[in-house]
Amino acid sequence: MKSKINPTRQELLKLKKRLKIAKSGHKLLKEKLEGLMREFLKKINDLIVLRKKVENELPLALLDFFYSSNVLGVKETKESLSSIPKAEIEKTKSNIMGVEVNDYRIINKDAVFSGPVDFKKSNYRFILSKKKMASLGEYLMEYASLSLKIRELASEIEKNRRRVNSLEHVYIPEVERAKKYITQKLEEGERFERTVALKLKTLNSSKA
Repeated sequence: MKSKINPTRQELLKLKKRLKIAKSGHKLLKEKLEGLMREFLKKINDLIVLRKKVENELPLALLDFFYSSNVLGVKETKESLSSIPKAEIEKTKSNIMGVEVNDYRIINKDAVFSGPVDFKKSNYRFILSKKKMASLGEYLMEYASLSLKIRELASEIEKNRRRVNSLEHVYIPEVERAKKYITQKLEEGERFERTVALKLKTLNSSKA
């Protein structure tokens, strides 16, 4: 790089400006990276809590469902389930530390989870199972949405980490080396000029 550098004061000023901008950018990116990491870890903890809820409640809901299915029979259970509409998923956008992430929610949540049940074709355990599945459905929707956010945040964290490392270990040291090189060259030139001026002064003095 040194061979491509023109060791002038103008070039030195340019490098100082570039260095200042690079250090400022590095600081901002590092702060953003730290903020993203905090959000990432928070969402990981939220995901762990949700997973525990699902793991605790799913077996109980399934137990109620299988019990009611055995009592009602396969045909009656299917008929009871046929009245439940399909979930309609809506995707929206939100912003986390400047990162656009997707949010998902069930639009017809009440109809899916809390819709009417034909008591003639159901029993207590089926209704109980439906209520448990309702809360599980919301947990699972939140779990899926949160998992995608975590993936998107992880991708952005990796991009920011690469930028921070590039500035910190490549670009800034390179500019600093170039700045030092020009400074040394300018100082050498100034010393040479002072030496020449001193010799000329001595020579002129001896002639006088």
